[in-house]
Amino acid sequence: MSPPLLPLDDRVAVASQLQPGDMAEIAAAGYVAVVNNRPDGEAMFGQPRTAELRKAAEAAGLVFLDLPFSGPRASPDQVRAFADLLAAQPGRVVAFCKSGMRSALLWGAASIAAGRSLDEVLAMAMRAGQNFDPVGETMVALARSARA
Repeated sequence: MSPPLLPLDDRVAVASQLQPGDMAEIAAAGYVAVVNNRPDGEAMFGQPRTAELRKAAEAAGLVFLDLPFSGPRASPDQVRAFADLLAAQPGRVVAFCKSGMRSALLWGAASIAAGRSLDEVLAMAMRAGQNFDPVGETMVALARSARA
């Protein structure tokens, strides 16, 4: 069984580390794409390689996007790539990292870049159990850079 998928809005959910065996279940749940925000080798044990995850996702019919970063250090290019995926792919997307926090941060920055307010993003994240108040300014700065 895959880790719980926490919906942030009507299209995007976040999760902690996914495994190759989770991909068919995610596709069966109606998702069309998976976004990996975790760098290879971050954990000594239990973290599958990106290549294994991509192979399993694509075999399940999912689009796989690899946007790894550490801490809150997403790049404007990663925010743009996530926003582009959402614009190009109709359907639901699940993004994952170790805990779901980095993935939610990337969604927040992409959402602000697409026109949502910081208050709206903070409220949506809180409903999903993510407190983004400490990284609100980071999301706004990333969104501005991504739009530039």
